[in-house]
Amino acid sequence: MGKMTEAEADALFAEIDVDGSGEIRLSELRDYGMANGGTVGGVKLADFVRGADKDGDRRISRTEFRSHFA
Repeated sequence: MGKMTEAEADALFAEIDVDGSGEIRLSELRDYGMANGGTVGGVKLADFVRGADKDGDRRISRTEFRSHFA
């Protein structure tokens, strides 16, 4: 899969961040993955978390998400 635009990455982030906190918790990611074949933007969930959670806080910030996809 090619890179997304920032707008596409932001839209996907908002779809996954169901509580609107500005961070994606692993539980939100798991729920999204269960509904979408275990992938986020075509990337396996486990690989995505490993690659995107740069600071290791088990949450994906919008900045981390954008830098991974856009």
